[in-house]
Amino acid sequence: MWCCKNAPQGRGGDPNFSNEPEPAKADIAYEAIRRILHSNGRVPGQHLREQDLASKLDLGRTPVREALQRLAAEGKIQYIPQRGFFTRPMSERTLLDLYVVGRETLISALNRMRPQVPESWTVTDKLSPDELALRAEAIFTKVAQEASNCEACKIVHRFCFCTHPLRMEITASELRPAFVESLEKLIAAMSELGTATTLVESALVNHLDLEQGAVSRIVQEVNERGLTGFPGPARSL
Repeated sequence: MWCCKNAPQGRGGDPNFSNEPEPAKADIAYEAIRRILHSNGRVPGQHLREQDLASKLDLGRTPVREALQRLAAEGKIQYIPQRGFFTRPMSERTLLDLYVVGRETLISALNRMRPQVPESWTVTDKLSPDELALRAEAIFTKVAQEASNCEACKIVHRFCFCTHPLRMEITASELRPAFVESLEKLIAAMSELGTATTLVESALVNHLDLEQGAVSRIVQEVNERGLTGFPGPARSL
């Protein structure tokens, strides 16, 4: 489960004991649906049917509905009156706005980070599109968490979630080699944090530029495949 490192974790010193109640069914549904949406099976504009999700998760429709309402309130999915819940369509304007906010937040957080022991991130061309996307998102999340700013964590978490489909499209296209090379440079630069922050910032900005530069093309390609908009019953989850 994702959470800001500064948020209370709900456990004491004994890992076998917790005075916190068991997660409510709606929380369980929320985490399960969030994982499904963040998987490589996610499609922009996909209908999220309560009954199908309830059956898949072996939960009642009420906790599933509450989880979907929470995801919609967070801007991670879309609710259409009289139609239901859908994954968000891939919109060029929305994605570009996300990159403006994400970039500003990440650069600000980066400059508040203290020197870190380098993470053992690795990138190879054998990784799946989903794995490559998650590597980039792990770096973004690390930057936000280490800045000790919960609001930055929330913004970056939403940024990663909402731009994940774009990242997967990039890493499944001919842009993949450029993405891998850019990510390798960013990972290498992260080891210089605290001694060469300008170098790290440059690598981060260059990688975000690569992703943002692909927005228009990827959105057009996805639209041409007919995956955006609000599809009929055949395309549901």
